[in-house]
This record gives sequence, structure tokens and C-alpha cells, in this order.
Amino acid sequence: MNRSISLRQWLPIAGSTALGGVIGWMVDRTVVWTTIGAIVGLAIAVMIVWFQVRPLVAAPVGVGAGVGAYLGGKIVSVLCEPAGCPAFEATAATTTGIGALVGIGLVVALATRSFEEYREAQERGAPPPTSSCAAGDDPPD
Repeated sequence: MNRSISLRQWLPIAGSTALGGVIGWMVDRTVVWTTIGAIVGLAIAVMIVWFQVRPLVAAPVGVGAGVGAYLGGKIVSVLCEPAGCPAFEATAATTTGIGALVGIGLVVALATRSFEEYREAQERGAPPPTSSCAAGDDPPD
């Protein structure tokens, strides 16, 4: 498997890095947060290109993780005195961001796989897959 990144793939990586920098700047208008946002945007873009994840799948997961991180950091900032606990804010943002990434990623992956199974069954002419419980069946004890 060739894992080199082509020249055509550098444009989305540069765009994601710039978008991450803008989002970091929006969080806190400092060089530190702008740099953190750019690094996170770059890392996400490289992972998407490297593992060939579809943008339709990656976009909601990335947005959800970003929203989770933002909310986690803001909740802690409301609970603390102004500029009183940036380490706790960063920890909360990281924890909730990772939690949102994993949770939303699992749901999106399972839903995408379900759609793919349905399309494969349609192409074969088979009935669409259903759950293991048919109507009228008693649930197992």
C-alpha cells in the first residue's frame, strides 16, 4: 500500500491547517491557541488523507469533537475565576473532545457500515438486512 501524499492532497491539508488556526484564534485570540488550532487541523487532515477517510464521514466527527472540546473548556472556564485555571480548561477540553470524537466516530462508522450493507444487498437483489428479531418472535431469555 502506497502511503505517500500526492501534491493534489496537499491543498486540503493546507486548508484544514488554516481552518484549525482560525478556530484556535476564535477560541482565544493568542498565538498559542492559533498554533494549537493549526497543529490540530494539520494532524486531522493528514490522518484523513493517510487513512483515506471519506470527507463525508470525517466532517461530522471532526465538528462534533471540536464542539465537545469547546464546551468542555467553556464549562470549566465558567466554574473558575477569570484566567484562574487554564490547565484545567485544557484538560477538560481535551477529555471532552476525545470523548466526543470516539462517541460520534462510533455512531458514524456504524451508520455508514449499515448503509453500505443495505446498498450491497440491493445490488445483489437480496432483501435488505434486518435485525435478528422477526415480528412475533419472543425475545431471548
